[in-house]
Amino acid sequence: MVYMSVTAKSTLFVAAILILGLIASASPIDAQADSQNILMTNMRIHAELVPDCNTTIVLETEFTNEASTEISSFGIRVDVRGLYVNEATIDGLFTETTVQTVDNYVVVSIIPNTSIPIGAQGNLFLNFTTRCLQEMIGLNSDGSMYDSHLIYYIRSLNQIQNLTFSAALPQHAVIDLDAAAPLYPSPTRNHTDGSRSVYLWYTDVLLPGQEIVYIIKYQMPAALIDTSDIIPVTSSPLFVAFVSAVLAGFAVLFIERLPGWIRGLNSRELIVSGKISSQEQEILDLLNVRGGSCPQREIYEHLDMSQSMASMMLTSLEGRGLIKRLRSGRENIVHIMED
Repeated sequence: MVYMSVTAKSTLFVAAILILGLIASASPIDAQADSQNILMTNMRIHAELVPDCNTTIVLETEFTNEASTEISSFGIRVDVRGLYVNEATIDGLFTETTVQTVDNYVVVSIIPNTSIPIGAQGNLFLNFTTRCLQEMIGLNSDGSMYDSHLIYYIRSLNQIQNLTFSAALPQHAVIDLDAAAPLYPSPTRNHTDGSRSVYLWYTDVLLPGQEIVYIIKYQMPAALIDTSDIIPVTSSPLFVAFVSAVLAGFAVLFIERLPGWIRGLNSRELIVSGKISSQEQEILDLLNVRGGSCPQREIYEHLDMSQSMASMMLTSLEGRGLIKRLRSGRENIVHIMED
């Protein structure tokens, strides 16, 4: 395998979502390492969404070994709970990969056929499939459309220069205009290939430790959705235990929060853990009614809370992973984080 000098090469195509960080090492991957001295440039991440909630990610990037030693392997952090690698190449040649799950993310270890010399450069192509980026939430109020969303994180442990993320919606999908922020952040541009909408975001530099999240809230015609594959759990040996646990939890919620439960009958279901105060439940109910997200200002105005009280409640909910606050211009947009 031939690696090109630091001054060579041009564009790389990178694919990733809810959510991809990058790590590299001079030895087998240490998932907790702080920095691996791998520079990623001209990175493009493209997500192909399909109605059954599978997402195929294509990642193509140029990388440079900026470490003081040769590198025998490096890793890509992907913020999903599971994935399947379809193909991986370096400079067009097949390369071995291993997949390691760490907490709520996955590390794909890239193992070149030969070590990467100091200062050398190469092109990585990675294609993988995951079911963790899209979520089908449920029918809208008139039963004509299924509400869905994609949430994709990129958490970088190395510097990325010229990062492009794009996502192609399934055929017949439309943006959920009832949501307060159906596209977050605002796309750099969008286009259609004749049957699908494609949205694109561009970032000049992503420094180590920085995070980007992309959110797309969209709808699919209910007539096109095969609901037989959505919840195929009844044949599982764990089904009875699961139902028992849900019923027990439901009984507690019914007794302690009957008013909030009644208000939520016509909104999305949110499965939560830990005790939720009545004020926190009011915030979650409002977010559900607003399509899963709304400006932070609207929360304290609509619920007649002080700004400090609303901020305290949101901090508590965010700490438990139930909501996420994201900056949009001069205000925060609050998003429910359904599991």
